[in-house]
Amino acid sequence: MQVQLAEIKNKMSEYVRAVQNGSTFEITVRGVPVALLTPITKPASKADFQSRVLKFMANPDTPKLDVKAALQEGRK
Repeated sequence: MQVQLAEIKNKMSEYVRAVQNGSTFEITVRGVPVALLTPITKPASKADFQSRVLKFMANPDTPKLDVKAALQEGRK
């Protein structure tokens, strides 16, 4: 189901409840799809969470963050 960003902003709690119940929404800006609001699978343990994060970070399309550079930038 498509929904405009403005609608999501106005009724976020309602949409989050719907997602908790299994619904998925495609968020649009001026009719152009830009994001999905979808349920996530809850990790059963810290190890499961760590596995998901490592898999996410291994994806070459995942933006990388240089933590040291970010901290130094914040000190300027």
